[in-house]
Order: sequence, then structure tokens, then C-alpha cells
Amino acid sequence: MVRILTVPLEKFWLKKLPSLDIGDTRIIPWKDLPSNIQEAIEARAKSFVVLDSIVFPFVLEMPVRDDELPRRTLDRALTVFKLFKDDLVLANLIFDGDKLVDYLPHYVHWIDRDRGLKQYQLDKNEASEFADFWKEFIGLPPGNFAVYRFHLADYRAYSRDRLTDYVESLEYLLVPDSGEGEIGYKFRSRGCLLFGENVDASKREAIYNELKELYELRSAIVHGDSSRESRLVPDNIWENRLRPLRHYNREAIKLFFRARCLEDSDKRRALLEKKLLFEAKIA
Repeated sequence: MVRILTVPLEKFWLKKLPSLDIGDTRIIPWKDLPSNIQEAIEARAKSFVVLDSIVFPFVLEMPVRDDELPRRTLDRALTVFKLFKDDLVLANLIFDGDKLVDYLPHYVHWIDRDRGLKQYQLDKNEASEFADFWKEFIGLPPGNFAVYRFHLADYRAYSRDRLTDYVESLEYLLVPDSGEGEIGYKFRSRGCLLFGENVDASKREAIYNELKELYELRSAIVHGDSSRESRLVPDNIWENRLRPLRHYNREAIKLFFRARCLEDSDKRRALLEKKLLFEAKIA
């Protein structure tokens, strides 16, 4: 018998959609749950904070694998949401029927003042695309370093830590041969060719320079070079750095997962060599 987990979703809304069916997974209104499950979720939520009303109008119902912890099932789901678009779905309660099977108090999102935390919305025009995307990516391995770091970043309390997580996730994907040196050069050159594959030379150069600065910023952070850090974030608006970095991170995870080499460094290297011919110098 397949176990179905119920996850209350915060900051999530189906716009002009009564529900969303994705094969064996559903997103349904809170009011459509059996009353005993509603009562169990409400009681548990109110034990953490005083609520005047339910703050999760929708819930996710999805199967859990026999060999997977419920929190890893949730990790996969939350990662798919933010790979689809640059917004966040919040969740840290997991129920099996009316029984709480996991509570993740550390799954608290810390948001830069310049990013904000707007509601994650899916409208009826996106429903089909999202359903196809979900089916394609829900098999992501949550323990993969790149996937884990991308997911973890949103739970970091400080912008510096978030940026470091994203860069390390991207470095894992773009530099599978880090032991051979020239990590910074490989990071920016491969990234610029990969993310600038279908744009003109000036845009590729801009991507190259941006990735160069992002890697330098990560180095400044981990080595305590505050003067270089201030030069690279002169306005102290970290979201200006984090937003494009998240975009690159999402695109790289999707590319390597689709190529079936997310977890195989040799295959990633072969793909990069074939696709990008990065041995050539960038003009």
C-alpha cells in the first residue's frame, strides 16, 4: 500500500484553480481534507504559534518512497517548486493521515530585505507546464551535494552563507575536475559558455565577468577579505548578487539532471568537454 504524506503549504496559492492533480500527487484546498486531518494539523500548528486562522489554505499530498525519510520527500518537493520559479513555498510539517511524522523547526526561511517573501502562485496557464516539470524533476536526489546546497541556502540566516552555498553548488557541477587546478577559470569560462550558449558575444562576456566576481566574492567571504567583499558588494544589497546566482544554479541543476549525470563527475566532465569545448581560450 502506498503511503501518502500530507504537507501544509504556506505562502502558496492556486490562482483560479480549484486544485492541481499531478499523477500520484495532488495540491488541494485545506477545506477538502477529512475533518480529522484538518483538526490534527490545526492543533499541531497552534502548539507552535497562536493562530487566528489557518495560514496554509492549500496542502500537498504526495507518496513517500519505502526507503526514504519523509523529510527527504519534502526536500525533493520544495526543491522542485523553486527550480520551477524564483519564489519559495514554505513547509515544515509532514503528516501521514492525521499522524505527525516529522516536524522540521529548522526549516525557517531567512530572506534578504531586498528579496522579500511574496506568495508563490500557480495559475491555470502554468498548470500544465508545472505538472510536466514536476513529473520530470521530482526524482531529484535530495542528498546530491549541488541539490542539497541549493536547497539549504534559503535556510541560512546570513547573506554571505547563502552566496557561499550557491557558489559551492555551482562549482560542484561546473568543475568536476577541481583536483587539476584552475578552479576559478573553469568556473567562469564553462559557466559563461553554458549559460550564454544562445546569446551574443557581449552578453557572454557579461556572464563571464559576473561569474568571475561571484567566485571572487565567495573567496573573499571564506578567507575574511572584508575590503574585497565591500568592493564586490558596494551597495550592500546582496540580493543583486544572489538573484543571478540562483538563476545560474537552477539552470545548471536542470541541465545536468536532464543529462543524467548530476551525480557522476566523469560524465559531467565528458558532457562539458563535448558541449562547450572549454579547452579553447575565450576570446
